Amino acid sequence: MMKKSVERASVGAVPNPVRRALSLGLGLFPLLPFLPGCGGGVEDASAAGLGQPQEKTGGAAPTVPTAPAKPAPATAASAYESGVFRHPALLVTEDAFTRIRAHIKAGDQPWTNWWNTLGVDHFGTLDTKPFPLPAVYRADGSKNNLYVDIWRAWSLVLHWKLSDPQDNRYADKAVEFLDAWANTLKVIGTVPPGSTAHDDHTFIILAGIQGHQLAQIGEVLRTYPGWAPASLKRFQDMLLNVFAPICSNFLSDGRIGSHANWDMASMAGAMAIGVFCDQPDLYRLAYDCYAGNNRGKLRNFGNGSIVHGVYYMHPGHFGQWEESGRDQGHSTLGMSLGGDLMEMAWNQGDDLYGLYNNRFLSAAEYVARSNLLDENGKPYAMPYAREQNPTAPHPAPWTEVNQSFQHRRNAWEPIYNHYVNRMGLAAPNVARMVTWCEPNYGGSSDDVMYPTLTQRLSPYAGPMKPPSGLTAHLRGNRVVLSWWGSVGATSYAVKRASQANGPFSLLGTVSASELLTYSDTPPNGIWFYQITAQGNGAPNTGSNVARIAVPGETRLSLPLNDPNGTGTVGAVLTAAGTTALVQGTLLDGATWGDGRVNDKAIAFDGQKAGLQLPSGLFADLDDFSISFWAYANGLHWDSCMFFAGQDANAAMAIAPQSGSGVLRFMIFGATFNDAQVVEAPWAMPIRRWVHVAVTLQGNTCRLYVDGTEVGKNDDMLLSPRQVGDQVTFLGRNWAHPSFNGRIQGFRVQAGALSAAEVATLAR
Repeated sequence: MMKKSVERASVGAVPNPVRRALSLGLGLFPLLPFLPGCGGGVEDASAAGLGQPQEKTGGAAPTVPTAPAKPAPATAASAYESGVFRHPALLVTEDAFTRIRAHIKAGDQPWTNWWNTLGVDHFGTLDTKPFPLPAVYRADGSKNNLYVDIWRAWSLVLHWKLSDPQDNRYADKAVEFLDAWANTLKVIGTVPPGSTAHDDHTFIILAGIQGHQLAQIGEVLRTYPGWAPASLKRFQDMLLNVFAPICSNFLSDGRIGSHANWDMASMAGAMAIGVFCDQPDLYRLAYDCYAGNNRGKLRNFGNGSIVHGVYYMHPGHFGQWEESGRDQGHSTLGMSLGGDLMEMAWNQGDDLYGLYNNRFLSAAEYVARSNLLDENGKPYAMPYAREQNPTAPHPAPWTEVNQSFQHRRNAWEPIYNHYVNRMGLAAPNVARMVTWCEPNYGGSSDDVMYPTLTQRLSPYAGPMKPPSGLTAHLRGNRVVLSWWGSVGATSYAVKRASQANGPFSLLGTVSASELLTYSDTPPNGIWFYQITAQGNGAPNTGSNVARIAVPGETRLSLPLNDPNGTGTVGAVLTAAGTTALVQGTLLDGATWGDGRVNDKAIAFDGQKAGLQLPSGLFADLDDFSISFWAYANGLHWDSCMFFAGQDANAAMAIAPQSGSGVLRFMIFGATFNDAQVVEAPWAMPIRRWVHVAVTLQGNTCRLYVDGTEVGKNDDMLLSPRQVGDQVTFLGRNWAHPSFNGRIQGFRVQAGALSAAEVATLAR
């Protein structure tokens, strides 16, 4: 028997700015829009005010609940934390320009080739002139003036910055372009006044993409002494007055009725303008919206937020991108904007690349493979979890990747150069896309031109790194392993042990050319897994060790039955197999009432009361169980006994009486539009203690009342780790009236309890 130590989890130990408050006052709620009700089912989506008419993380135990990974400093102190920016340091830093000039001087490829291409590009000639307009609309030809002038000014500023010695004529010409637009542009819109054309609000995308691109030019040019300070400020003011408000307004409320690119564009615009104009709040807004940091306030995030943007994590760290069911032109645009966003943050000392175990790389590998052909010239078969089209009426799910056209957008340089050349991680599909797409240097209004010239790093030349990011999830009583590979590895050895420090026995080998996943069906017990790289120069050390219990173990035990009516402390199992104490927080009127057996239970008032639990309890669970005792005084369709999710757009919940009048468990990743449910034939009984339990094993979800199965769904694709658990409540949901009753004996199980085990708990 493993000896368990006891630790105490402290929310104060979680570093700012990504600390998640354990206590959220309900005074925040009146500021929120009307959000989906817990009891509202699929049929209730429209009533929730969602779906706007716009385009648009198995049984392993967790760490003590914490927030997403704290930004790891790259080359400077964190701009998020300090509010102080490096300059110039958006997509290209001063050090990077020095390095690129050295490559060109030495005749190194591919930099020299792209420098020569830039030199003959008609967009960057000295006889070119700007064509500014007071208003730019996406629905007419005026947008082309802005698009083309951005291409010209970017080409000019690169020519100046990379010439050796620097040719100031190009800087002067670039200044001419920026001054012209700063002195003229006042409006960004979709359709001009008086037009009868449909306003699809795509000016939001234009403001984000072109605002980000203009800020890139200004950030490089700010090092030119010939740009007068007053002119620089006038250009900054134009970006802050015309572009930034559109981006910040869109990001202020998570509009999941839009596709991921709307958010990605707005985040790129807000971050770039924030840095260039020294506006920390803009920068932090973009960072928080991407990372999904609620900063202690209940708010929603759009489809560009990384937990929503990667809708489903398939085995092998293969992340289904939100727009993959739509088409590959839009999917690759997400990669272009995402790479730019993360590179800008990295150059300011913040690591968005690594959040949630390199979650964006999982999407990049998925999208890249969706655009590649196999050895027979055919598109690859891609795993896909059905997903609601956010712009379509419910229900309208996509059921497969749209691979009708392979897109050669040169979106891949920042992604490839960070993960592969900078970090030494293997990204085989992205690497193939870089080679295939490099000749298409740019020319689209969506993308920053010359990405190979500005972003390419020398190939990774350090020692081979061990595999990393190993996860173990229990799914249908199979242990599913996924990990990140290493540059230079030819294959990977999968090993298992009965102790964390081994000895490890070889289970099998996975080729580096295959998806990096392995399924094991070990005997019942606690097991430890490790992956080692194979190949010339492979390190002696292996990956991190992943622990998992088969068929499961208790994750959280929260009795809520203190006879004195003061105890909200529970025991949670950590990733190391130790026990930590966690404490829930009573919210707004939650108190204590009579329990089942001469004890006390948490009492909720049917209005605002709730009990908030720490995040991280469900973050790595596929197969799982939750159970508790509840006493309902009365029922209301939009109340919840349990709610856990990233936000109101991706969560799971248990309603005592749903909108259709029955006891229901639901889980959804894109509001109720994709809700997967299991229901009882009737509403929860009232005025007596009732034991409620939900289990998920593979795709089979079961609902139990008083130890008896009352509902079953064999087509449950989503699981807790897919929807996140930044916010967890007992007795209430996001912003609706709370449960009118009492709860005690809340338990979370890693793995699915059997019917007999549920029956035992219900006695």
